[in-house]
Amino acid sequence: MNNGLSDKLLNGMLATLLLVISAGCTSHTAVEEKTGGKAEPQLFDKDAYVGSARCRDCHWREYDSWKHTLHSKFMQSASDDAVLGDFERNNKLVSAVPQKAPELAGKDIVTTMFRKDGKYYINALGPDWELHDYEIAYIIGINNRQNYLTTFPNGAIHVLPVEWDVRQTKWVDNYGLEKHYPGSGNYWSDDKRNWQFKCGGCHTTGMKINYDAEMHSFNTTFGDIGIGCEACHGPGRDHIAAARTYFEKEKDTIINPSKLQWRIRAAVCGQCHNWGVSAAKITPYREGFPERYSYPYGFEVGKPLYLFFIDEPVDDKRHHQQYNEWNESAHAEAGVMCTTCHGVHQEGQHKNPNKALTKYISDTLCTNCHTTIRQKAAHRIHTFGSCIACHMPKTKGTEHSHTFKFISPEESLRAGGVDKKPNSCSGCHHHRNTPLTALVEFLDAVKKEDMPVPFSVHGR
Repeated sequence: MNNGLSDKLLNGMLATLLLVISAGCTSHTAVEEKTGGKAEPQLFDKDAYVGSARCRDCHWREYDSWKHTLHSKFMQSASDDAVLGDFERNNKLVSAVPQKAPELAGKDIVTTMFRKDGKYYINALGPDWELHDYEIAYIIGINNRQNYLTTFPNGAIHVLPVEWDVRQTKWVDNYGLEKHYPGSGNYWSDDKRNWQFKCGGCHTTGMKINYDAEMHSFNTTFGDIGIGCEACHGPGRDHIAAARTYFEKEKDTIINPSKLQWRIRAAVCGQCHNWGVSAAKITPYREGFPERYSYPYGFEVGKPLYLFFIDEPVDDKRHHQQYNEWNESAHAEAGVMCTTCHGVHQEGQHKNPNKALTKYISDTLCTNCHTTIRQKAAHRIHTFGSCIACHMPKTKGTEHSHTFKFISPEESLRAGGVDKKPNSCSGCHHHRNTPLTALVEFLDAVKKEDMPVPFSVHGR
């Protein structure tokens, strides 16, 4: 009797197993029928963003090192861990309304930053010429400056009119009343300053604006806030399906920039490290919107950047000029590209945790390739100096020039001063206050000492 019971149990288990196998076969057959006889993923759905957290499941080492980079923290939700500005003591900025404003001309307006019930707010003059408490939804920046974003009732996102200067620990105007006023076109709350059109594509990954023209409303979504894995590798849904369901074509369903042709690889960085506007016009358009996006709207990793981007100086983005300048440099001609000098999602080749993720520290990075520099002219008197200070001076805010060319004080002189055109000499503490004419004459003299006599044969 026990043997009979055992046989029944065994037969039941076998039947169950056959049902499971049958179900699995049926499921696989259905997939094959749906895909035309072969179970394989559709390659590269450009809207199929899944977020960096999904990448972590398999690529946890890369994910962990990416979390050390500024890219991962470029945009964050407002929280005590992310906010750097002083919202308690040094929390007011007084600005006078421009005299040309149609209302409140010349009147001092106080913008106040404060916390309430665990949230952060900025009380500022809004589009209706009234002061309102704007809740901070997101923050941008953690290194030199920090901006604060709020979401309007219609879903439009705007950067609030003050930013925190991290180095000087003070509040400064940001498209607020210092130069603008409500309705002037470039005031922080005007439609032209809509963050989704001006900035969003380079501060998030996989952003969908979702603008409804009839309702004048936005239902914007992100794959990631910040620069996530898919910003450089392309959307990842098909890659996950290939790895977990189909067990094939994993490499065909994701982009590895290191295997791209070198100029296309540089374009992956250039999609954000540029100045210019999109080739695409904003559609649907509404009066007051900017004509074009301020980033290469629709850019697909692995495609040439020029298909999506018009290279022209835009003052709003001059702090993102690296790709444009590199394109004009001798480095670009020689095939020396972004990832030759910079790491990607690691803390530098020698674990150097600097903000730029360079593979070597400071001048060591340059001399790793430039090993035969002749000690002539300016090089002869700057053996104690810095390659970067002279060949990569700061030309806009805290951004270093990427033309890698020495910028003469003569260029500043022609432009009308260092504030109009920074140069390679005036940034050094020794020459910071030296008149430009004196620096030009000094450099001429240094060059002549290395030239044979008579100088006239060299056009001197």
